[in-house]
Amino acid sequence: MSEKFIPQVMPESPILVDRRLVTRNHCNFANEVYIPRTIEEHKARCEFVRRRLLLSAGMKPGYEIPQNPARISEGKLYHGVLIKEVEIETLPGLRLTGSLYMPEKLNGAAPGILCPHGHWTEGRVSTVVRGGVVMRCFELARLGFVVFAYDMIGYNDNNEFPHFWEIDLLKRGAVSGISPFGLQTANSMRALDFLCGLDQVDEKRIGCTGASGGASQTWFLAALDDRIKAAVPVCMLSSHFMGGCACEEGPIMRVTGLTSFDIVSCLAPRPILLPSVTRDWTNLNPVYEIPAMREVYKLYNAGNRVENFHCEEDHNYNRNTREYVYAFFVRELMGEDRGKKIAEEDIEPPTPDYLWFGGKEPAQATQETINAAFDKINAYISKNVLETGDDFAAFKASRIELLREMLETEQPPARNVVERTNYHKIEIPGGMAHGRTFSRRKVGDIVSGLELRPEKSDGKNSITLLITDGSYLDFIDGNSKESVAADLMKQGKHSYVIELLGTGNNSWQLKYALRDSSKISFAFNEPLFSMRVQDIITVCTFMEERGYEEIELISSGSAAPAALAAAALLDLPLTCDLAGIDDAVWHDDINFQPLIARFGGIPALLMLNAAKGTFTNVPEQYKKYCM
Repeated sequence: MSEKFIPQVMPESPILVDRRLVTRNHCNFANEVYIPRTIEEHKARCEFVRRRLLLSAGMKPGYEIPQNPARISEGKLYHGVLIKEVEIETLPGLRLTGSLYMPEKLNGAAPGILCPHGHWTEGRVSTVVRGGVVMRCFELARLGFVVFAYDMIGYNDNNEFPHFWEIDLLKRGAVSGISPFGLQTANSMRALDFLCGLDQVDEKRIGCTGASGGASQTWFLAALDDRIKAAVPVCMLSSHFMGGCACEEGPIMRVTGLTSFDIVSCLAPRPILLPSVTRDWTNLNPVYEIPAMREVYKLYNAGNRVENFHCEEDHNYNRNTREYVYAFFVRELMGEDRGKKIAEEDIEPPTPDYLWFGGKEPAQATQETINAAFDKINAYISKNVLETGDDFAAFKASRIELLREMLETEQPPARNVVERTNYHKIEIPGGMAHGRTFSRRKVGDIVSGLELRPEKSDGKNSITLLITDGSYLDFIDGNSKESVAADLMKQGKHSYVIELLGTGNNSWQLKYALRDSSKISFAFNEPLFSMRVQDIITVCTFMEERGYEEIELISSGSAAPAALAAAALLDLPLTCDLAGIDDAVWHDDINFQPLIARFGGIPALLMLNAAKGTFTNVPEQYKKYCM
């Protein structure tokens, strides 16, 4: 039969585009804040936030952050403040670098302050009027705090990587669970360990503050670790701007709709000061975000612990802001009420060459340093990812949970899945073929395929789903896959050919997709791979609730990874041809899936399917995982 006589199940039309492809979220997307009704609901939301942050940071499955000793210089005295260089190997290939500011004289253990610097051009050594990172640290030390200002990834002495990654490095890293957000989070966690471990610091009185990107780092760390007892994220909280840099928007972090408000609300009921201004995205804080945050805190009878001051100003951490912050930390961590503001002293802050390691401006990252650091980190965090221990059942359950969380799949009730038939019937040897599409109500997704119904049924209440990387035409029009359909017909088996999104007769939809090479677009929008897995689950769920007692999947080619994931999640039998499949498949556009290598990649999927899977043409490196 010639292809031209076979009607297309999904004719090309902008009207018929899968809605998921034309709905695009981004960092400027305005959201409604979520206010839980009870403490229990809030605690559950906090647990969800923490899981999502750890997932996005590449820390699930978990790995141990090495407790390597810090290299601390003797320091230099500057107007009563001792400033020391600090360097710690936090992971093989990754360093934590920064400046430790200590009062010249200490009477007992002092409260500590962490200072992530944000996106000021000079980072932790910045003395710009609007930012004043150095002056903030210096003045806090003069007030009696021990302060650690540490470099964000790619700034100053932290120079294995650049701060702003090219898209190829971002996507390569996303698959492996290595990202600016993940590395920065690992360093922030280690910075907190370091500060709390100092003899001169009271680990029960720790604060954290930064502006802009430094504010984001402040609330990420405080949400993950309640050793932060008071926080001041400056000029950042907004429900209409989320961040804008990959250090703030980790892979798939926002796909679930996670907002900055969700993260900051995890700090309740710890005291928090949220400075805002009229001329950046915090412009509506006094009328929207701050009242809403106080509603969350009121669940703990702590509404007065949310503080805000709002002024006619640009995006900043200037002297006026800093003076409010000094008073806040002195009150909350020292127990001294010295009013709303503490005046900053008129002392020139130390210059960058006073703070750089060895007094020299650091070299910038090169392709050689990037590759070397990336390979070391990847080897370390992935070395135990496939170890099952003595309890394979527990390993399988944890990996299934992680896979579901990573892909954000759901198993909808069949009543919410619509099967549409078209009027075209195609006569084929041994039976008939009918065009079919499936959609979840109100979602707007479209799964297209072909029902293959034999003339003589085997009488079994079963269905076989042929998951293809090409067209349904391959199964009925003289192509290589026709023999698969013919064999099923001869056996009297009822089957469906399912075309995955982005391939076959569905491939035309991608030209209408609102997907681009934006550096952090995959922080907000689900990848095609997770959509393809969902499509299989959607059809399987429909078939199950339609009454089929046995559902079997058959797949090959670039559709195999999605079929492996769906079969694992649904615990279904799968026959899979693995010819040409390896872990490089995750870097293809249709199978790009952030964090999949941290999960275990193809080997982990094979392990999860080993009990019910039948695999052919298995590459040598994967054979041991199919047993």
